Amino acid sequence: MESIKTEISLPKPIQDAIIKSVYDTAAKAQASVSQVNVPLYLDKKQTCKYLGISNHTLNEWLADDLIPFKRVGKVYRFNRNELDKFMATK
Repeated sequence: MESIKTEISLPKPIQDAIIKSVYDTAAKAQASVSQVNVPLYLDKKQTCKYLGISNHTLNEWLADDLIPFKRVGKVYRFNRNELDKFMATK
């Protein structure tokens, strides 16, 4: 992390805590904005990208019936909200 020049002299641990808090808040804001651009129902490729996993891993989770999905004919669909709940338990 980069140091911030302030007019008030704060101890280094406090500066670091403030910087970390700002970065964490920015990351959460960015994640919530990014989620708006993600459709509610994802295909396999979108799901892999959304979860940051390989296609191989997704196929293993499907074969082991670990991940929530719906199958419409030969097409898999994944609900983004269910994926978020699933990943929270991982």
